[in-house]
Amino acid sequence: MKHKQWYQRRVRGKAAGKAYIFKLEHYIPNPSLSLDLISSEYTRQFVPIVDGCGCFTCARHTRGYLSHLLVTHELLAPTLLMLHNLTHVRTVVNETRKCVVENGLGQYERKLREVFGSKTKLDDRQ
Repeated sequence: MKHKQWYQRRVRGKAAGKAYIFKLEHYIPNPSLSLDLISSEYTRQFVPIVDGCGCFTCARHTRGYLSHLLVTHELLAPTLLMLHNLTHVRTVVNETRKCVVENGLGQYERKLREVFGSKTKLDDRQ
């Protein structure tokens, strides 16, 4: 199988080129909660995916470089995005755990309602 075909089958799902940017404490107003780095708007951005992120990808690479890797179908692109996204999810889960332990579930639910709006799946419970 040719490289490009493998890349498209393996990587080109809904998550291809997506980098998570959501943080509960510092909500970034982006409805999708992620950046689509394949988009041309990121080619000239020479900043990390998330400022202050401690992952390998953010410490060493820029949005522009990652956008370039994605557009040219380099195999390094999904690896770097996976490293960032896994680190980011782990950080968000740890922040969530800390918030629940320190403040209780009620405080955490209020924080989620502030971030996502008043209508959540929690309202559908009965």
